[in-house]
Amino acid sequence: MRAEQKKQIGARLREKRELAGYTREQLGELCGLSPRFLANVELGDSTFSLETLMRVCRVLCCSSDELLFGRRAESQDDLCARIGRLDPAYRGALEKTLQGFFEAVARAGAGK
Repeated sequence: MRAEQKKQIGARLREKRELAGYTREQLGELCGLSPRFLANVELGDSTFSLETLMRVCRVLCCSSDELLFGRRAESQDDLCARIGRLDPAYRGALEKTLQGFFEAVARAGAGK
């Protein structure tokens, strides 16, 4: 894999992590990874194994295509567009609800 591709993947990982509201420490805990490893991936110095990629995608609720290639599935675009059209008064509650849900799913998936 070329260095530029690694940097692009790392940038997308950081963007997804920050959008989800996680620190590297929090994401690392949910995925069973060290914060240093996540920093190395975000900087383009390391890459994921397939198993690690699957765990990270599960926790961040994104597809591997999003992280690897920057492409989103159409159904995700539709859902994101619908969320984007919500009255701002409801977005905070939805974000808290979804974050709790994703954390519960990630913990359940980490036990498998």
